[in-house]
Amino acid sequence: MTHRAVVFAGTLLVVVSAAACSVSTQQRAQVAGEREVPFGLLDRDAPPLVPTTVAGPVTEPVELCFVRDGRLAPLVRPLDAPVDAEDAVAALAVPPTDEADTVRTALADPQLIRDIAVVAGVARVDLRASIAELGGDDQLLAVAQVVCTLTAQPGVGQVVFSLEGVPAEVPRGDGSVVSQPVSRDDYAPLLP
Repeated sequence: MTHRAVVFAGTLLVVVSAAACSVSTQQRAQVAGEREVPFGLLDRDAPPLVPTTVAGPVTEPVELCFVRDGRLAPLVRPLDAPVDAEDAVAALAVPPTDEADTVRTALADPQLIRDIAVVAGVARVDLRASIAELGGDDQLLAVAQVVCTLTAQPGVGQVVFSLEGVPAEVPRGDGSVVSQPVSRDDYAPLLP
């Protein structure tokens, strides 16, 4: 083969390769035939395509105070984020199933609480009159559970209670009764 034939063959190879890789010059899109569409994408009865990975709910760990042997039992549990004061207290109504043999709640009826508002680091908890139907020990434990749980939340240092909108006295861990805001320290005798 002569030098000229080799150059011609090389040039022809480059031109053919470039033509095979070039962009089509057609002016309009072409509809693909049904046999050219993969995976049954044209099936009208096929279920819609969905992503194969689905993110689960976002949770955050929250300290909730339950009751064990007549004392407070703080437990960290995941709750759906974002968690506010009402969510944390509402979670007290149902003790965790993995601790069901050892913990309980004195606040089984979440309807005992009418409203919770946090203002300047103080949680204001408005109770229903039906709180009086709880026995003395359970009344103290229910209040202690609420205070312990709320003061474990960021930005809450004290809790003040009202009864149907009227300021109320609540029992403290030492047996005294007060109408001013209480803190977790007021229930230290009930903490582990």
